[in-house]
Amino acid sequence: MTTITRFEHTSVVLYLEKKDFALARKNVLQGIAAESAEALTELGDNGWELVAVLPYSSGSAGLSVFAATDAAIGLLKRAKE
Repeated sequence: MTTITRFEHTSVVLYLEKKDFALARKNVLQGIAAESAEALTELGDNGWELVAVLPYSSGSAGLSVFAATDAAIGLLKRAKE
């Protein structure tokens, strides 16, 4: 018999230490700001698992979308109780 696990999902904004970090690194999490790291730790302590990180740009100064990558969206899941 197959057991079905249901998950709940949430997302969090992860701020990066400096612009363009996400474009230059394979591991975006190395460059997140201390406040974002603390938020991820707290979420992890509450059973959340980070499943994807999607860098994005503020698009400031009229530059291309990828010219000012300064944050990312972290997508998380945890099993429903």
